[in-house]
Amino acid sequence: MEETAKNIDRLVTTAAGWGGRPDRWIVPALYESASEKAGGKPVSLVAAQKIIEHVKEKDRVLILDQFGYIPNMPYGETDGPLGVASLARAISFGIGALPILVTGPKDIAAARATIKAAGLNVLPLKEALQYKKAIAAEILFPGIGEDESKKTATRIIDESAPKMIISVETIGPNKIGVKHSGAGYDAEANDKIPGLEYLFYEATQRGIPTIGVIDRGNEIGSGTIEEAVRRITPYADVCRCPCGKGGACTVPTDIVFPASVSNWGAYAISAMLGYLLKKPDILQDDDTERRMLEASIMAGAVDGISGQPIMGVDGICLKGQQGIVNLLHAIIENGLKGS
Repeated sequence: MEETAKNIDRLVTTAAGWGGRPDRWIVPALYESASEKAGGKPVSLVAAQKIIEHVKEKDRVLILDQFGYIPNMPYGETDGPLGVASLARAISFGIGALPILVTGPKDIAAARATIKAAGLNVLPLKEALQYKKAIAAEILFPGIGEDESKKTATRIIDESAPKMIISVETIGPNKIGVKHSGAGYDAEANDKIPGLEYLFYEATQRGIPTIGVIDRGNEIGSGTIEEAVRRITPYADVCRCPCGKGGACTVPTDIVFPASVSNWGAYAISAMLGYLLKKPDILQDDDTERRMLEASIMAGAVDGISGQPIMGVDGICLKGQQGIVNLLHAIIENGLKGS
């Protein structure tokens, strides 16, 4: 079991960025720090076990993604929605629980379309509760500013009563509350971004388990390994915006999973859920991966490196994304065959 998880984690922490970008080679070191926090075990295994322990049939799980900001990604990026869709699919088909998408106005169209492409209907929470299978719910988080965000987070958790909250590539604040792009600039210079981090603050107070999937350290969950992020990630300790306090997000989660592409970290957790539940098909196949990526782009998401609406994620083409999915299937399916 641990060997299977180790192989999965090695795969999704492989660097494959444009031109040997140095920021893509930081992930193995960030992952080592995260694994230490997880008791020295493979993070995908610990995360999947945590989900299975806390989430049962008909329970609810909040799954977050948010990285839309003006001017670079006004409707979000392709890294994030696909990871959310993969986890939503795995939690629905694998456990029979209800995944609930939570995001802001800029990102919701792409995330919704991607989840649909993964094989789930998406409806407002009250309507989704009337369905029995192949369903996900959505809740819009419009909160901007501390007071409004606190109220919104409290209301959402009260209404949804989640057993767990998971973030995939959700931008989060540094130690003075500034949210940064991966290049170290103020992501809110032109427009404010809804405060999804307040869901995690509220979850901590209520004892709700949390997982954060990241790839650089400016996302929710990075606070769990903030020291490593500041030491390893470019612009995490000293940023390029007037605040000068670095892009490292300070919001912690119980488990943090650094992957070379945040989607891949989510896929790793879905794969391990498939392995542990002996349901490998809950991880999307390569054709579904294509549908998910195309759906996210048609709904407004862009490749986060090029800024273009192309069939890629963080500068890695469709065939590369499908290759990760196919290798994950090979690892878990061979692992289930035994010796």
